[in-house]
Amino acid sequence: MKKLTSLLIFILLATGYTQAQWEMQLDLQNYTYLDRIFFLNENLGWSIGCASIEGMTPYFYTTDGGGHWYIDDQWMDIMGDDIVFVNPDTGFIATQNGVIYKTTDGGQSWTGIQTPATQNVIRLFFVDENNGWATLKNQNDAFQLVHTMDGGDNWFTQQVFEINTSGLLSIYFLSDRIGFGGGGYYDIENNNEYSSIVKTINKGETWESIYLTQNTFYAIYDLFFFDTITGWAVGGKPSMQYLLMHTDNGGETWEEHTIESTYDLYSINCICFVNDSTGWIGGAVELGYGIIYFTNNSGENWHLQQMFYEPILDIQMLNSDTGWAVGGGYIYHTTNGDSIYVENVNENKLIKNLFTFFPNPTNGIITIKTPHSLTGKCQLMISGLYGDRIFHLNNITIEQLNNRTLDLSNFPDGIYYITVNYTINGLTDSFTKKIIKL
Repeated sequence: MKKLTSLLIFILLATGYTQAQWEMQLDLQNYTYLDRIFFLNENLGWSIGCASIEGMTPYFYTTDGGGHWYIDDQWMDIMGDDIVFVNPDTGFIATQNGVIYKTTDGGQSWTGIQTPATQNVIRLFFVDENNGWATLKNQNDAFQLVHTMDGGDNWFTQQVFEINTSGLLSIYFLSDRIGFGGGGYYDIENNNEYSSIVKTINKGETWESIYLTQNTFYAIYDLFFFDTITGWAVGGKPSMQYLLMHTDNGGETWEEHTIESTYDLYSINCICFVNDSTGWIGGAVELGYGIIYFTNNSGENWHLQQMFYEPILDIQMLNSDTGWAVGGGYIYHTTNGDSIYVENVNENKLIKNLFTFFPNPTNGIITIKTPHSLTGKCQLMISGLYGDRIFHLNNITIEQLNNRTLDLSNFPDGIYYITVNYTINGLTDSFTKKIIKL
């Protein structure tokens, strides 16, 4: 029996959110930055991210709907990017170097299974207990799609997406035959990069490009298809402009949607629908804060539900009321997710995340932005997964740091942390952001 550590999962800020749709269920206080969340039912759920200390990548789980969250303190040295369970016993974690970990005892033990690829596994998707897919990306920007038909015991290569073809950053399968992918297309001859949505009708053996942007590039972070006809794609691009698209003809054509908001919406990272009319999107706004919007009329209108301390990276809804969202070191839970009550982040905390860093994930170039006109001094440090400092700036003003670019192109793909210490009007504060280099 493995040793379990209960994480003191009290609802730390419940008093501030008693009327909001989304209540903070877990505050990890910079211990871990969570990227993905997956619930099998109203009780069993898992979340994964990358810890900010000791290079650990813990995954967390709950057996009571998030009333208590637990961490396996034996799982300390694997970098995971996604987690999926197909039943209470069988689950998978995406890791580096083409290794997918599998459990058949509800997480008591894990076995590493090497896929034919050596790239980092970035997404997992299972349609049943036997059929699953994984997308992988290496340092040369080539993508690979691997498939299992025996419950993850064996994986084989289905498709290799070279850098001059459509790669897959996100995948969504409706059945063991029909699936969609969102990624990028690099035109070597003209040195242009585009966004692409592709479709398969033969289990991923071949993919047909069904959508290609014109003279612009968006990172497509997430896809959701309600059926073979109706689907959504979301993302963002380096100029801090979000992407929200809808199709009602199986992806043959796509319509871009805009959201009326008083906030500057930088990117949309995730999308989830529970029926053809009711859905949610999560993303990032100015100052690096998170936001969730809700629609109850098939995306014709999107209503601001709530703002959060960190960008929202993943949402899962079990029904129109019950769901979870993650971002930064927080897990949020709702039991009335289809309401339109708005709860904003405490205005006194708006200075907490003074700068935002985009795009994230990045291929190398990161832009620093702040909408504030403030006077103060900063120190910026970039460190690797194990705390090794790779870059720093000292005694720089807020104005000088605004609109500055950082270049991580020469560093290996992986997870990095940007820490900013700053002093304004005699008060000193700091914050840390996780950056993913692809």
